[in-house]
Amino acid sequence: MFHPVLMPTIGILIVMVFDPFVFMSLDGILPWFILLSSIFICTGVLPMFFSWILLKMERISSLTNPTDSDRKQLIAFTELCFILGYYAVHNIPMVGRSLSCFMMGINIAMIITLITSMFTKVSLHAVGIGGVLGTAIGLMYYTRIPIYPVIASSIVLVLIVDYARYKLQAHNAADIYLGNIIGITCTALVFMAYAR
Repeated sequence: MFHPVLMPTIGILIVMVFDPFVFMSLDGILPWFILLSSIFICTGVLPMFFSWILLKMERISSLTNPTDSDRKQLIAFTELCFILGYYAVHNIPMVGRSLSCFMMGINIAMIITLITSMFTKVSLHAVGIGGVLGTAIGLMYYTRIPIYPVIASSIVLVLIVDYARYKLQAHNAADIYLGNIIGITCTALVFMAYAR
């Protein structure tokens, strides 16, 4: 449920619901469905499809237990799909800048994660869930609307995901903290930079 490729869809939903300008601009269920499905395809379906292609072409050895080289390739292909997601929302000026801010933030987080992966096995789960928390923090600053319950819920999710990754021994504590820092700061700072 908290796989890294699902975090952009959760984050974009938070932006759509809690930015009043976006919420009011999306009239009816069809625009909501189109926007959410576009982001899900760009940041969820396409990365999974490319991961499967890389596995079938034997460019990577495993999806469940990737090597460091495999992780770098998977992150790079995922970032290409995230850039496509950015352009999908960037060209919809009627719904405001907050969607572009969010997509810009997660793209910056992915690029930093790719660079950081050259030196350590940073937790992608922590980057993703940290990005959700950073989105809530940044959006509150951006809209000047207190959304403390969303921030509190995001903190709880960060703690649950981080604990699960540590308990499964998928990452050490430093890689989990580093992932959180990347996710939170990248998404929050982009919103703060574009605040009205």
